[in-house]
Amino acid sequence: MTSTSARHFAALALVTGIALGAGTPSAQAKIVCWKNNEGVRECGNAVPPEYAQKSIERKSSMGMTVEKTQRAKTQAELDKERAETERMRKEKLEADRLAVEQTRKDRVLLQTFTTEEDLRLATDGKIAVIDSRIKHREQLTGKSEKTRDEMQGEAAQFERRGKKVPPELTKKINDVQLQIDNNRAQITKRKQERVQVQQQYETDLSRYRELKGG
Repeated sequence: MTSTSARHFAALALVTGIALGAGTPSAQAKIVCWKNNEGVRECGNAVPPEYAQKSIERKSSMGMTVEKTQRAKTQAELDKERAETERMRKEKLEADRLAVEQTRKDRVLLQTFTTEEDLRLATDGKIAVIDSRIKHREQLTGKSEKTRDEMQGEAAQFERRGKKVPPELTKKINDVQLQIDNNRAQITKRKQERVQVQQQYETDLSRYRELKGG
């Protein structure tokens, strides 16, 4: 190769290199565009500081977009994301806890009852105890109501004679009424307990059959 040819080759390589370099994003990124506070798109050589957190486009001298960055999230958006992440974390923890608890209940169910009949007999026993307690409370309530009615009859006699009902008698009537109210509340509670035991039996029976493959 002659000296003249060598110089032409070097010049050509230099020009080609410059042309290639001009095609890279760093060389092309000469114009920056953003939106102002009114939502109007503006462009310039640099982003004003007050718009630095907004969505920005960098364009080449030919008007082609070479880079685009999203706007920075607001504090409210960041707080919402953190809250959502925390909610999902708690939901997962609760789901894991329930899964562990269900595994434990399943193990107890299978270890406690050999057959469905065993489960039914155990439930019948619980209900029998509850029914016995209800009956006992009902008997107490009946006796207390009879005592209250008798004392109220005495109080009525005082009133018919135009006399004031003795404070001691009034207190006894009130005390007996409190006993009646308490017994009635206990009866209601036991009846609710009876329903819960029956519902639990149905739930356990369904789960037992599922675990046994039946």
